[in-house]
Amino acid sequence: MKQENWPYKHGPPPEELRESDNGWPGSWLLLAFVVVAPLIYFGPQLRAVEAWFVDVYRAIDSWVTPVRELLFG
Repeated sequence: MKQENWPYKHGPPPEELRESDNGWPGSWLLLAFVVVAPLIYFGPQLRAVEAWFVDVYRAIDSWVTPVRELLFG
């Protein structure tokens, strides 16, 4: 019987409580999950791609080194 009158005694929550909860902790957690989950799942493939980029960089560097030494060396 006591609990029947609870909504009438206390009323709805104040409006300022609704405005202050903008959901930012959930947004940051979702962003962290979206960024970290693919890194964990695709880790081995990403290492292979990274190694490929390093190999390409070293090849280009080896081609450019004689020209750079000629111009600046």
